[in-house]
Amino acid sequence: MNLKMIALALGSATLASLASASPHAELAKGDNFKVEGNQGNCTAGAECKVDLLLTAGTGFHVNKDYPYKFKANDVAGVEFTGTDAGGKNVFSKAAGDFVPDPKDEHLGVMHVHFKAAKAGTVALSGTYKLAVCTSDNCQFKPVDISMNVTIK
Repeated sequence: MNLKMIALALGSATLASLASASPHAELAKGDNFKVEGNQGNCTAGAECKVDLLLTAGTGFHVNKDYPYKFKANDVAGVEFTGTDAGGKNVFSKAAGDFVPDPKDEHLGVMHVHFKAAKAGTVALSGTYKLAVCTSDNCQFKPVDISMNVTIK
């Protein structure tokens, strides 16, 4: 099972089990977090999804109250299909795109939806605003994300 099926699988599995079973690429890393990307099957002209898996480091947890947001940069031939009030290229917790793992406070996933006009490789990039916390303080980080996605 891959992270693309996360919404269906959360009732029976944790993000941890999905993350360990799925191939993914490290996109960003800080002292107390990492962000990994996973793409599902993408076909030209159809809805595609990339999942950005946030893992908090030892002693830290994903801040479930933070307004997580990923703002994608414009890409020729790509139409983002987000529903956030900030625009179709904005994906957020408020729009239902960010899901913290209900069983593991160290994990959360941001879903990025788009359609690509033609087959090939598309370089998706943008800024991901995230937060990881200890019981005493939080670290709020905007990180630049870049990921090549294969479109069939």
